[in-house]
Amino acid sequence: MTYAGLLSVLLLPLLGVGLFRAWPLLGRRHVGLLAALSGVVLVWTSPWDDAAVAMGLWRFDRERVIGVFLGRLPIEEYAFFLLQTWIASLFVIRRLMRP
Repeated sequence: MTYAGLLSVLLLPLLGVGLFRAWPLLGRRHVGLLAALSGVVLVWTSPWDDAAVAMGLWRFDRERVIGVFLGRLPIEEYAFFLLQTWIASLFVIRRLMRP
């Protein structure tokens, strides 16, 4: 299975559930916070993840990724960072804001 396929099977359904459950509660403030948090996650996680690949702690099989890399990381790794952040955030919003 490809990395994109794994994300599609494991994370996209959870994102769908999170969006479905949180949608009635989402406002501009939440979207703005999610955008800001996404930026923080990318800036915070990318350097050490890239360094871990550079040190050989893990690697990405080029046959299992799309082939678009930013530094040493495939685009799917960035998608993973964002998807897990959005899923967790949507579930927290739903939990904290439920009527």
